Amino acid sequence: MDMRYNKFVLVLAAAALLCGCNPTEEELLEPKVFFEESELRMEVDDQTSLTYDLQARVSNKVDKPVTVTYEFGDALMVDAYNAKNGTAYEALDVSKASFSKNLSYIFAGQVYSTKVQVTVNDLSGIEDGKFYVLPIKITSSTLPVIEGIDVMYLVITKPVRITTVTNFTSSYIKVPIPAGRVYKSVTYEALINMSYMGSNNTIMGTEGVLILRIGDTALPDGHNDWLQIAGTKQYHSTNAFVTDTWYHVAFTYDQPSGLTALYINGVKAAESTWDTPEFASLGESAGGFFIGKVAGFMWGERPFYGSMSEVRLWSVARTENQIRQNMINVDPTSEGLDFYYKLNGTDQFKGEDNLWYVRDMSGNELHGLVNGGNYALNTSNLSTPVAIN
Repeated sequence: MDMRYNKFVLVLAAAALLCGCNPTEEELLEPKVFFEESELRMEVDDQTSLTYDLQARVSNKVDKPVTVTYEFGDALMVDAYNAKNGTAYEALDVSKASFSKNLSYIFAGQVYSTKVQVTVNDLSGIEDGKFYVLPIKITSSTLPVIEGIDVMYLVITKPVRITTVTNFTSSYIKVPIPAGRVYKSVTYEALINMSYMGSNNTIMGTEGVLILRIGDTALPDGHNDWLQIAGTKQYHSTNAFVTDTWYHVAFTYDQPSGLTALYINGVKAAESTWDTPEFASLGESAGGFFIGKVAGFMWGERPFYGSMSEVRLWSVARTENQIRQNMINVDPTSEGLDFYYKLNGTDQFKGEDNLWYVRDMSGNELHGLVNGGNYALNTSNLSTPVAIN
């Protein structure tokens, strides 16, 4: 028997379970129409329009022609998509989209429909780093549809291209976390690229409380290439980092559940469970909260050598899905975002005190003091944009 036939019988059975039905075998074998793909992602750069060839299919061959019609979904369908996927994508303005025609045919003996071209125009308003969703639904057919897979989501994004990054060569940023600021849940994030690995390579945090770094002489075999979260408690991943490679690293702690995790490139690399009720001294212990090294620390400053971008602190535990989808960029107005340093070469400035700062893009004005304020950080222009594999 054709393996594809078995596959679609299973699809039909699964769909029936989702809707609480108890179908007969005859009903399971009845030809039904559906979308083979539930989602398609398309990137735009400078073009003002894009097109996609839409195609439905039937679960098994039919002996007479089938007519399939389509319509665009509404914002409620986008809300359902976001709820299911843990995203916050925007609904694409339906007035920008059109069908070449809103019907297609599945001819006798075929399983795929004729193609309908979907065109999206006026893309000049698409913002860098944002995602837009256009639901497309099978609305009628001369055959029943499979509920649950009768909608295809077209996801359109204009990716951010990071081509300028900040270099750290025993340099640092001190973040003015307000005294007494209490963190129950927390997330650390950064894009990093190491040129050299020392014994402790400080990414961000407060020494002795909660600090994210690569390497530690206390790690098994003195691994200086493993990601570690340390402080009042600590653990590490066992993924070996290499130099001259871009990584996105993150740490999350969800206080209500105690669940904590380390992420590398949007994938969970290690996890633990803590009973820490709160972190109440991120801005005070060991001189404060640092990025790049722990300046003036009595047991060594533990510098990071390499480049960084997109450094963020959150007062919430971001989900794995949120981390994966926002490695290169995030909405600076996102809930729980405490500070956001893009480190893209345009966010350094001299304050009224004539000291150097890096601007906090979150709007919370936690502008970081750079190298004690004495001199700016160096930046590099990249020949190719930052890419996470």
